[in-house]
Amino acid sequence: MKIDRYALGALAATATLVVGGGVALASSSDGNRTTRCEARVAQIAERRGVTVDQLEASVRARLLARIDAAENAGRISAERATNLRERVSAATLCGAAKARVAFAARGMVRAAAAFLDLDRAKLRAQLPGTSLAALADKQGKSLDALEAAMVAPAKARVATAVANGRLTQVRADALLDRLEQAADRLAKHVFPAT
Repeated sequence: MKIDRYALGALAATATLVVGGGVALASSSDGNRTTRCEARVAQIAERRGVTVDQLEASVRARLLARIDAAENAGRISAERATNLRERVSAATLCGAAKARVAFAARGMVRAAAAFLDLDRAKLRAQLPGTSLAALADKQGKSLDALEAAMVAPAKARVATAVANGRLTQVRADALLDRLEQAADRLAKHVFPAT
């Protein structure tokens, strides 16, 4: 399955908006994440002179226009476009959890590709019908080493956040535990054959 760069760009734009606001909000220690996110979105809307609903509608309209353009140009299938439209229509600016997971998964796949000495095109060509763990095994590399490589970039960012006081060690440990579990699932996931 070939990932279309325009569809990925549309999703990345949403993730950037959500994660960018989320990073600023994560540094605050009071209130829950949703409340803080909603407050941040309200600030952004106020600065732009629009309501929160208008801001969300504007972001949604831009994303839907990009999906339409990609479909009309033949860069994505009608089925993929429908799926993306549903996801954009159901999403909110403060629904960052899934965006953060997708963002982390992309980083892990990039790290796995580097560990396996493959560029994106070669990795994409080899993944259908197999898993990252199987590719590592074919190269004589262990699953543990693959998973460690997948989590290493995130570990470095978390360590920096702890050192700068933006993240407590308790939260860092919990986050790293979740990342290691995600890396294990992703490494063993068999990607669908095309």
